[in-house]
Amino acid sequence: MRNILIGLGAGMATALLFAGLISGTALAFPLFIISPLPIAIAGLGFGTLSGVAAALLASALIGVTIGPLAAGLYFILFAAPVAWAAHLVGLSRPDESAAAGRQWFPLDMVLFRVSLAAGIAVVVAGYALGYDPEALIQETVKVLQAWLAQSPTDGVVPTEAEMEPLVRFNIALMPFTSAALTLGILVLATWLGARIARMSGMLAREWTPLWTVVLPQPAALIFGIAFVASLIPGVPGQIAGAIAGAIGFAFSLTGFGLLHAVLIGKAARPLLLFLVYAVSFVFLLPLGIMAVVGLADTALQYRTRRFAAQSGNP
Repeated sequence: MRNILIGLGAGMATALLFAGLISGTALAFPLFIISPLPIAIAGLGFGTLSGVAAALLASALIGVTIGPLAAGLYFILFAAPVAWAAHLVGLSRPDESAAAGRQWFPLDMVLFRVSLAAGIAVVVAGYALGYDPEALIQETVKVLQAWLAQSPTDGVVPTEAEMEPLVRFNIALMPFTSAALTLGILVLATWLGARIARMSGMLAREWTPLWTVVLPQPAALIFGIAFVASLIPGVPGQIAGAIAGAIGFAFSLTGFGLLHAVLIGKAARPLLLFLVYAVSFVFLLPLGIMAVVGLADTALQYRTRRFAAQSGNP
């Protein structure tokens, strides 16, 4: 009962953080980004029931204060996946041959499954919102033109025909970018939740650095199929694009993990990592490069073989 009550408190905290999105202040988006964090803390520190209670109450409160659609979307995209990720991280079974007598659910499978969940959630959310690329393109062009007309550059406002190609390109990428952003929020919340639970002495699982995670090889196959299928016009391509975007971002994370591993022992490691992360926040190209690196790491099992060699030769 105590854990459920804690989960309900976490749900209230999540709803309050999400409500910051409608405040219109500079902190609105950062608060939205970390809004699933209380659910992760509840699930990782106090168990699955606590995480589920937090997810359900947070979504219910969002429904009461904002609307049923917002509640459903938040539950599908963030609340339920974070609670499920926390459940998977805490999943274990007795194993006398393992450290501390327990075998924990592998983190690579946690990341893979949450990636699939993020892609599927974006597809469901798009269906619920009635996602229509052509209508969105026309609406976005009109909004941009009206905004640029308020402060034209050299007195010239771009025409709809001039803006449409760029807008169309960005809208075409929305299934990829939306799924990647969703997964990024889920991973950040789960990782931060685990750190906080660990500092509080509530994390049952032994700590494993995120940069050591390597996606399983089936992830590469599913990503390849989804990426090729994303080239199909229409709804099938959009669905495949969401799956490819989520798994592709997961490969970007493991690509950064490989960079962490390669730079171990290097004096310039902190500076190099900082520069790479800083550039990645501004440009998309480094994320694509890291996705290729992570994909190659999974396919060739480079990190697995390297750490196996190190453990065999202390």
